[in-house]
Amino acid sequence: MLTLLTSQKCIIFLLPFCLVLGMSIPGRSQSLKVPELQLPPDTPVISEKFAQQLEKLAPQDKVKVWVYFTDKGFLDQKSYQSAINQTQSSLTSRARWRRSKTMKLDLVDYRDLPVNPAYIYQIMKFNASKRQKSKWLNAASFEIPVGEFEKISGLSFVRSIKPVLGGKRKPISIKTLPEENLPGKGLFALNYGASYTQLQQINIPAVHNLGYYGQGVIVCMMDSGFRKNHQAFQLAYTEGRVLAEWDFINNDGNTQNETGDPSDQHNHGTMTWSALGGASDGNLYGPAYGASFILAKTEDVSGETPIEEDNWVAGMEWADSIGADVISSSLGYIDWYVYSDLDGNTAVTTIAADIAAQRGIVVCNAMGNEGSGSGSLIAPADADSIISCGAVNGSGSIAYFSSRGPTYDGRIKPEVCAQGVSTRCANPGGTTGYTYADGTSLSTPLIGGAAAVILSAHPSWTPMQVREAMMESGNHSSSPDNTYGWGIPDILVAIQHSFYLTGDVTGEGVVNITDVIFLINYLYKNGKAPSPLFLGDVNCDNEVNISDIVYLINYIYQNGTVPCSH
Repeated sequence: MLTLLTSQKCIIFLLPFCLVLGMSIPGRSQSLKVPELQLPPDTPVISEKFAQQLEKLAPQDKVKVWVYFTDKGFLDQKSYQSAINQTQSSLTSRARWRRSKTMKLDLVDYRDLPVNPAYIYQIMKFNASKRQKSKWLNAASFEIPVGEFEKISGLSFVRSIKPVLGGKRKPISIKTLPEENLPGKGLFALNYGASYTQLQQINIPAVHNLGYYGQGVIVCMMDSGFRKNHQAFQLAYTEGRVLAEWDFINNDGNTQNETGDPSDQHNHGTMTWSALGGASDGNLYGPAYGASFILAKTEDVSGETPIEEDNWVAGMEWADSIGADVISSSLGYIDWYVYSDLDGNTAVTTIAADIAAQRGIVVCNAMGNEGSGSGSLIAPADADSIISCGAVNGSGSIAYFSSRGPTYDGRIKPEVCAQGVSTRCANPGGTTGYTYADGTSLSTPLIGGAAAVILSAHPSWTPMQVREAMMESGNHSSSPDNTYGWGIPDILVAIQHSFYLTGDVTGEGVVNITDVIFLINYLYKNGKAPSPLFLGDVNCDNEVNISDIVYLINYIYQNGTVPCSH
């Protein structure tokens, strides 16, 4: 009978080889790679363009700005590593598990360290009101009187000051349509009612029949607020699957309309959440009707610029801290950007979306409703590690309003499309009604829900694997373009997608210490061979031997080169 080697035995077995090659051993103290812990202030701290805008205002006028800091207060390796250790120990078990899929040994990095509270306190001394803070950006947003900017820009720890940008989404159209004569349960386990068309288009009912409906997955809805007492959400509440909520506008724990909110504050979010995770037999089912949810209210519809990037970034970091697996966001930011900014590296929300993906979160975001012009997409749809969603009608033709790629740096967008014309959703005007709405705002939750369904089937898949499987299942995957992207995905095909990840000799979808143990057992203990065998040929020398084990350890523990492709 085969006795598998434990991780500890594996390390003892490899010790001679590791010592010869100068490798560090798991379990021994390792020095974390230290990033540049202090950056110089920008020159100038306030850009010439922004300074010119400020000159037009009175000294007492308040402006919403980001203040970026030069450091986080950890200026040597010892204090930095102590902060890293403390931050890692504070991760929830859920966040720890999710991050382990993408971040290998070190589950946190410099971006996860908190903003120095002393810096925020110093800024607030200049009559500044704090709005949000972002550890990922090492910045905080404030409302500051114009007359104080010169003094703040001279502080030694201030790297730059930039405006908090905001804009408006094009209004969503709600319409009444005659109820279709659609099949009841029939071949399927559920009576989808009028939501059947939008789900069948991406082959969700067949996946539901296999028993995957978002269970075990946490989805964060980021939107304008939610009519929580709508019938479509009662199953989630009854089963205890609404785990948390936060209002980033009023800084409280209620995402439904409150005193002072406009009556339509929660409209948009009610529609998107119901399209993703609603459940009402004969009326509506979302793809991920069995998921767990956290709700973030980030858009204030009462103002001239309801969508503001600092609330959105704060919502992303909050979702990460709780352990969200999927973020569905039907918000977009374009009013203040020019096309050259949509390069995947410039917009604040784009940067935050990619950081979330690096931490194991599948981020699904609307392409925007800016029309058919080339490069009409919005931020953060230009992010390179997320799933950007276009809109088609029930027949699969692109909607006239659906934004198009490419990004400024030439990447194809969107990734995929779903029904965003006459999409069935909850009617936010009451607690029991249903309606239809148009927009990439409605196609996005269908894709977000589909991502959760895929993770129900494959919990170990990374965001890039979910993204790849969905794209490769699309009806335009053989010839993607900047109208449809990779097309309308087939989620049944997506969950059957195979990944030949070199180095993943166990077939778990990740490369980790278990693959090293597997190879040792195969080579030295007559263990099972990798299938196919080339998955064990990590260095692509056409042999599976001790050099592949050494390569894997370097990759896993020393940030070595990614295993090759065959």
